Amino acid sequence: MLELEKKQIHMSRSREAVTTQITLDQDFNVPDSKPDVGGVILKQAEVLLDEVRQTSERVHMKGNLEFELLYAMEGSRTFQNLGGVLSFEDTCGYPGLEAGDYVRCRAKVEDLSVRVINSRKLHISAVLGVTMTAAASEREDAAWNLKGEDDIETLGRDLEVMSLQIQKKDTFRIHEEISLSAGKPPVDVLLWQSISLRNLEYRMMEAAIFIRAEAQLFAVYRPAGEQLPLQWVEKAITFQGELPVAGCEPGMIPSIEARLIHRELEAKEDEDGENRILSAAAVIELDMKLYSEEKVHLICDVYSPHQELEAEYQPARLERLLIKNTAKCRLTEKLPLNQRDTMLQICHSQGKVVVDRAEPVENGIQVEGAVQITILYLAANDERPMQSASGVIPFSHVIEARGIQPGNFFDICPMLEQLTTMIAAGGEAEVRAVISFDTLAMATVDVHMLKSVRLAEPGEAERTEFAPMIGYIVQPEDTLWSIAKHYRVTGDSICEQNELKDREVKPGMKLLLVR
Repeated sequence: MLELEKKQIHMSRSREAVTTQITLDQDFNVPDSKPDVGGVILKQAEVLLDEVRQTSERVHMKGNLEFELLYAMEGSRTFQNLGGVLSFEDTCGYPGLEAGDYVRCRAKVEDLSVRVINSRKLHISAVLGVTMTAAASEREDAAWNLKGEDDIETLGRDLEVMSLQIQKKDTFRIHEEISLSAGKPPVDVLLWQSISLRNLEYRMMEAAIFIRAEAQLFAVYRPAGEQLPLQWVEKAITFQGELPVAGCEPGMIPSIEARLIHRELEAKEDEDGENRILSAAAVIELDMKLYSEEKVHLICDVYSPHQELEAEYQPARLERLLIKNTAKCRLTEKLPLNQRDTMLQICHSQGKVVVDRAEPVENGIQVEGAVQITILYLAANDERPMQSASGVIPFSHVIEARGIQPGNFFDICPMLEQLTTMIAAGGEAEVRAVISFDTLAMATVDVHMLKSVRLAEPGEAERTEFAPMIGYIVQPEDTLWSIAKHYRVTGDSICEQNELKDREVKPGMKLLLVR
């Protein structure tokens, strides 16, 4: 009785990505509790998807665009903040999508425009870019051992394959408090806040993921005390912690996309009763795929020199790891600002990485896109001393990935790691930036492996009889295995009779086959 032992290999078959755009265009009334709007200084927005539901070849999305504004009050040097929400709902076609597929949606704000209609009404236009990547969960049952008979020859192949172990979403919460420096006045009203993630690191642990990262905090506030100018605070916060993940093990290979989906900044009193403590809280959404790299032995072929076998074979498509690393792209550019007034001092600069295209090239992945830059600065203007300017810096970078081919799976998570800006001559700013690309790439391996095998009953299969001793000249397409299987001898006996040390045969070689 033959017993074929098999190992399950789980994989995630990614379908071709589909992109779409959602346009939002509507008026927004300034709440009665807010003063009149004179001009918009800063703006920022995030897309939050509340629901992603798929059916056969369609994806339905529902979410909100949450925006924030810092504006100058009409007829005053005073600034105020304003926030709002625009809801949207859209359905997009996705050829080949099945109801059970896992869909990863990446939504970003490609363009945001705020126009002041009058002091009580704004017109907000936004273009949202959504990239959808669907993956179907598949399982291959790979035969690795055959038990039950001693005189059966097997042809094996050793491979290192990637097996998907965990696929899920989760959230990681951070909370940090920072104190204002001695030279800063206490906070009266917080007017603006931004938090951006940088330098994310993950370490796989037993049933948990250790996360370490840096959050760049920037805040503008109205100080307590009359006649004092606006103040701002910029601080890098380092945080770390463990996220429980059932089934996680050390050595697993992560593909994790991190998004900041909620942030909150609050001024708190210190021991002296002054608002000199900034309490920052944020929620990070993690879209995780965790793989294990396993060494497997596959049985690809089988025969017996003395018995008839009935074997069934199947093709299989497995994946192996090409690269898992973080590539860096450094940019240094002069950015024309076209500001209205002379720039005196840069208060803050922030940026966002937008990837427009990524495709395999020879031994690499070429990534093209842009960094969208916003600069907040003090200007030589008594009526409006704080102003902003924006610009775009394009980039093109090749991530090294030796052996990658068109059609191979790869996943890239870009992040802006560093950004510095300096005033340059001629109304320009010198921008230096470092972009990191957390990259996972896998190559496809097509194999032919054994599906089932059994001993044939007498009379089920015809058996070809050969002479006890055969002389054979090796042909170009021959291998030691193919010759041994055809003439029903073992590879070891061919090597022993012909004194072959490396188990290789070459065209034209003369062999003696003894049965």
